[in-house]
Amino acid sequence: MSIAPVLRVFLPATAALTLLVSASAQAAQEASATRSARGIVVGVVDVIKAVEQYPRYIKLRSELEASIQQYEAQLQDMAGRADELRGTIQVLAEGSQERADKEFEYQLLLQTQDYRKKAFREQMQIQDLRNTLSVYEDLEYVIGVVAARKGVGVVLTKQDITPSAQPIEELAANEVQARVKAYDRRNVWFASKELDLTSAVIKELMIPVPDRNAPERAPKSDQAGKE
Repeated sequence: MSIAPVLRVFLPATAALTLLVSASAQAAQEASATRSARGIVVGVVDVIKAVEQYPRYIKLRSELEASIQQYEAQLQDMAGRADELRGTIQVLAEGSQERADKEFEYQLLLQTQDYRKKAFREQMQIQDLRNTLSVYEDLEYVIGVVAARKGVGVVLTKQDITPSAQPIEELAANEVQARVKAYDRRNVWFASKELDLTSAVIKELMIPVPDRNAPERAPKSDQAGKE
């Protein structure tokens, strides 16, 4: 039996397969060239907007504000006590021991008040910094998760500056200064909407973020790269 008919049957299929492989290879090369030409995908995040909607940040801010209100109430009590002492001193006889005692108590109260103001201010400042650092670490982790998921190689800070309703000539000096400083700090002047990761980051922040000591947040070892 001759094999010619068989060859005639399979030759067209073989040719088609060859063309298909060639076309696939060409498509792969074109896709690779496109990726190379495109380079690293850059994303942007409106950090302020993301942080302000982060439930943990809202909780920490609320706790800090509650501490401040509690301190202000204590300060008002001390101020009221000082006013009472000052009024008492004014009606006491000059040179009397009772007046001297009240004046001493009054001066001691003022010194205590000043000391507590300074100590509390420092305490609140460091607590605010600790809260901010903690929130930034959470945000850094979440941005990394979102960026990896979307194939983004670099993420920059985005800051929207809404044009003022008034003409620039009518703006107050302090507002002009604030707007100029905002532009000075700006890292991204334009980005297409598809690269804005803010919404995705906020959505991820709504999910309980793992604790900073959780295994998934441990620094990635570079041992594999060395091997």
